Amino acid sequence: MYRLAVSLLYDEDEARDVVSDIFTSLLDGDMAIRSDNARGFLLTCVRNGCINVIRHKQTRERFINLYSSKAEALADSPDDSMMLAELREYIDNHLPPLSRRIFTLRYLQDMTCQQVAEAVGVSRVTVHHHLSQSLEKINAYFSNNK
Repeated sequence: MYRLAVSLLYDEDEARDVVSDIFTSLLDGDMAIRSDNARGFLLTCVRNGCINVIRHKQTRERFINLYSSKAEALADSPDDSMMLAELREYIDNHLPPLSRRIFTLRYLQDMTCQQVAEAVGVSRVTVHHHLSQSLEKINAYFSNNK
């Protein structure tokens, strides 16, 4: 299972996380193994878990690229710099403290999710959860105010 995950993700830490998540789901009773093809079932779970990780990485990378390019473009234009200031104000005033700290470390200080998790003292899953909630709130706010 681990070898399959590493071959799909090219990252040993993420591969361990995927395999651990599968075993956690099994132990928690969230899924059950059919005894007639347990090996195939587990390998399919690993493949699906890896696909989810890859999709999440792609979405995150698209946002980082978009956010970085927008921030640079906004900083160059006086009118658009007001929009960047509005974004920073929204982050400071509307995000919960932990979400604000995670968002700031990840996107404004360019730390990896693992580095953010270690700095804040939470798991990577918690970091991803707070980032996705923050992005949804920011997107909703700016969609409604434009």
